[in-house]
Amino acid sequence: MRRYIPLLLVGLCVLFVILAMLLYTTQIVGQKNQDEKFVPVTKTLTAYTTMPADMAMIIAEQYQKEDSVKINFVMMNSDELEQKMNSENDADLIIADSKLLEKFAQKGVLAGNISEQEDIVADKFKSPTNQWIGIWYDPIVFCYNVDYVKNNWYIPTSWDELSQFPQIKIAMTDFTVASASSNVLYSLIENKGDVHTFTILKNIHQKVTRYAKYLSTPVRMVGMTEADVAIAVQSETLRYIHDGYPLTIIYPEDGTTYQLTAVGIVSTSKQQNEANDFVKWLLGDNVQMELQHHQYYYVPTNYSSLTYKEFAGKNISFLEKYTELDSINKKIFLDKWVKEIRLAN
Repeated sequence: MRRYIPLLLVGLCVLFVILAMLLYTTQIVGQKNQDEKFVPVTKTLTAYTTMPADMAMIIAEQYQKEDSVKINFVMMNSDELEQKMNSENDADLIIADSKLLEKFAQKGVLAGNISEQEDIVADKFKSPTNQWIGIWYDPIVFCYNVDYVKNNWYIPTSWDELSQFPQIKIAMTDFTVASASSNVLYSLIENKGDVHTFTILKNIHQKVTRYAKYLSTPVRMVGMTEADVAIAVQSETLRYIHDGYPLTIIYPEDGTTYQLTAVGIVSTSKQQNEANDFVKWLLGDNVQMELQHHQYYYVPTNYSSLTYKEFAGKNISFLEKYTELDSINKKIFLDKWVKEIRLAN
């Protein structure tokens, strides 16, 4: 029995060493995970935005991870944002629709110091006085069912062709429920005039199977063969394509419209340099890749970025503006569309 005692002691020593190594490894891994979760914050920027909350959270987390700067996003709708900027506020930046940013620029709310990024963004996507700059946009597209395209020798590729093409089922979002949708009405009028536009929309109305309440619904309808084509935002179309729906995108040959998301630095901000650094980051590749990873697909305005160069729809034709509708005339034409087309038999 005594001759086994040394072997037993050796075995116990080996077991002790193994347990010690396991404990040490567990502590190291735990510390590493804790270190990865903890991101030190050196500064905090406050940004007022109309973006979806989950999208803002993705951006804030990625920027803090890369630059150790916390972005405190304050979520609100367009009306709330306008009211807030008419009173005392603590915002460093505003991220919202470019039309809203232009309103703030005219009121002197924004600082005119966004100039470093001038050369990498086209003129139509930025303020002429450097008070705001577009960071990405979402164009309107014709979203076709792949089988419909394969089984038909001719496919409408312009607004006039779509309105005149017989026996085609169209899905679209109601102009009254989303600005991205109503932009179609306004942009067509600014390009083709109200008479021609209403002729187009009356003909389209006869083929509409459903006016949806959400931007995603028309895309889903086409994917489920409930419609042949949707007049839809590209971001939702790409999201459904990545989810495996049989869809394809055609850009209107005679031009399309888009919703531009822009950023501006508030003139009263005491962190102008830090805010400018964030603007520069918003125009880069990292934010786009992170958004795409979470199924947010927008076209970057920075045409020198890798994500822009890889974007399939970068050569999009836009509707030229031959007139500019103000808010009063927009309401008049929207009411006219509702009365003469939407609610007509």
